Amino acid sequence: MRISAGIDRRVMLKSFAAAALVGGVMRADTGREIGSPLPSRREGELDLHHIDTGRGNCTLIVGPDGTTMMIDAGASAVGSPNAAVATSSEARPDASRRAGEWQARYALQHSASAKLDYMVVTHVHPDHVGDVSTETPLAASGGFHLTGVSDVDALMPITTLLDRGYPEYAPFAPPPGAFTTNYIAYLKHRVETARAVEKVKVGSTEQVKLRSSEKYPEFAVRMLSANGVIWNGKGDGTHTDFPAAQNLAPEDRPNENLSSVALRLSYGKFSYFAGGDLSSDTHDGRVPWQDVESPVTKAAGRTEVAAADHHGYFDACGPEFVRNLDAQAYIVQAWDVGHAGAMQLQRMLGAWGRGATHDVFALDVLPANELMNRRFTPLLKSRRGHVVVRVATGGGSYRILVVDSAVENGGVRAVFGPYTCRG
Repeated sequence: MRISAGIDRRVMLKSFAAAALVGGVMRADTGREIGSPLPSRREGELDLHHIDTGRGNCTLIVGPDGTTMMIDAGASAVGSPNAAVATSSEARPDASRRAGEWQARYALQHSASAKLDYMVVTHVHPDHVGDVSTETPLAASGGFHLTGVSDVDALMPITTLLDRGYPEYAPFAPPPGAFTTNYIAYLKHRVETARAVEKVKVGSTEQVKLRSSEKYPEFAVRMLSANGVIWNGKGDGTHTDFPAAQNLAPEDRPNENLSSVALRLSYGKFSYFAGGDLSSDTHDGRVPWQDVESPVTKAAGRTEVAAADHHGYFDACGPEFVRNLDAQAYIVQAWDVGHAGAMQLQRMLGAWGRGATHDVFALDVLPANELMNRRFTPLLKSRRGHVVVRVATGGGSYRILVVDSAVENGGVRAVFGPYTCRG
């Protein structure tokens, strides 16, 4: 039996009462928002929607001028829903559409735009680009299947797609598999039809620009890492800790997660970090260079809100992740029974004593995970639903809204903040 079906009401009320401790107080009109549809974004506000489909990562960003960007569009094929112990989230809002279709419909509903200006693909795994199965139809061109990113593109055309390394992916290629073959076929089709595919330029702030950048000069997106290349904190300078590929034993070659794209978005004093599936596991010190997470988050510096690396899995969100980012709020894009780990939750919560010093929101917490992590799950601000960060005009403060993901266009379930940005 599920211990909790999402929001812990007692924890939610307690967090409201203590909101001043996390940078602000609850809005006086919050009560009128609960149960109502998410209020429309206003000009000048920045929205970051962490979309819960139960199938992987997908974050919609709507800039202060309406520019749209999505980070990943996961559509992972999961195990049997009738298993004795659930190891993957249920499809949400339901399984009548593919995850990429739901993601596109959500983006169309909440962006007031018919196109997606940018798609940033952090790395090539099914829960970030889409899987291939009997349920994924061929695209009209016949060259690839519609799933995840390509599903989104079919419904909300992507102007520019940013990828970690297409077409060379040197020195480390994506893992073999139908999902990789399909994704690369999709990218090839984009290039053949004169639709932009760009390799991420680490250190650059020029690849993602607002449509009205002159109106909001305080907005920027900096690419922090890709392919194991990391921004050094100065101009466009970079470095890498990866040894030469030819010097590595097969078991020591970096996996796809270590090549993830990471970025830092800033708007006034507000900042946000997303690092795909970066990890910090060094196999107990045997391969220290596999801790890509620590130098990347050091380059990012303190941020207001951060997405948990690798869904808060056992090999990520290490000590330097929270020490470097020191975020007021962390968001765990969970869909698997292992998301998140106990130590990872403790670090992000800052729960070294009886309470928590940081706010942590999870898109889902499966029953088995909730039981295993019962010391920390009561401290989570939410355990199911879309998590929307709404930044005030100018970037001085923000609120976090939890939205029902069990139905399309669900209502607001909880509101936290406003949080005051520290800069």
